[in-house]
Amino acid sequence: MKAKFSPLQLLDFKLLESHYEFIVPEEDEVNVSDLFQSYPVDIDFGIGKTEVEGEIQLFTKIEVNFAKKKPLPGYKLMVEGGGTFRIQDPEKVDENLRNNLSQFSTLNMMINNLRNIIYQITNLGPMGGYLLPPIDISQLLRDKAGELEKEGK
Repeated sequence: MKAKFSPLQLLDFKLLESHYEFIVPEEDEVNVSDLFQSYPVDIDFGIGKTEVEGEIQLFTKIEVNFAKKKPLPGYKLMVEGGGTFRIQDPEKVDENLRNNLSQFSTLNMMINNLRNIIYQITNLGPMGGYLLPPIDISQLLRDKAGELEKEGK
């Protein structure tokens, strides 16, 4: 099948910051799959300003097992990236679709890019590659809207 391209374009993606640490498990036998599933994951994101009309800039940070006090054994990770997007011919795109592309799709693409980086970083680590589980983007957006509402923004 011939692919139809989305009107949403990823113009640029940059890795802005990363942290990798391996915490040696105290136990001899560790179920890596269970350990990975128990890792807390925190995701934050924010929209930046661009000088070009119609461009969307999104910054996204993912922290995995990044507790300050007592992280679990294995990987302690943080990655942050920035992406620049544009909707091609926005006047030809339905408003609902335009909103979906500019919010849901941009965040989804950023998380997927960072997911790949996390996997690449950990793939050579002692426990093998950590693959970030699927994320409920809609819930992230609702949580962020609630957070901004509390802050009065």
